Amino acid sequence: HDVIVGGAAGLVYTPNQVHAEVGDRVKFHFQFKNHTVTQSSFYEPCEPLKGGFDSGFMPVAMDDKKGPTFTIKVKDENPIWVHCEQVDHCPSGMVFAVNAPKKGNTFKKVR
Repeated sequence: HDVIVGGAAGLVYTPNQVHAEVGDRVKFHFQFKNHTVTQSSFYEPCEPLKGGFDSGFMPVAMDDKKGPTFTIKVKDENPIWVHCEQVDHCPSGMVFAVNAPKKGNTFKKVR
C-alpha cells in the first residue's frame, strides 16, 4: 500500500486510510515540507503512542521529486492510527489509519 505524505494535497495523507492484511506493508512517500509518520491511538490521535513507531521528521525540498520513504509491516488486524508531529498538522486533520473499524471508533470519529 502506497501513501503520499503531504505535498500538493496539503496537510493530509493520501489516501487517508487503507485496509491491509496481516503481513502487508504500508509505504509512506514523503513529499515537500517536513512531516512525520507517528503512531498514535484512537483516543489520543495527536499524541505519540508509547512504544509505537515514528519516522522522525522528514524534510523534503519543494523541488525534490523523490523524497524519503518509511515502511511499516501490518502485524495483526487491529487498527493502526497515525498522525504528523509537525506543529498544528494533526489538529488540522493530518491523520491516517490502517484497518479503521467501520462501526464504533471509526476513522471519521478520530478526525
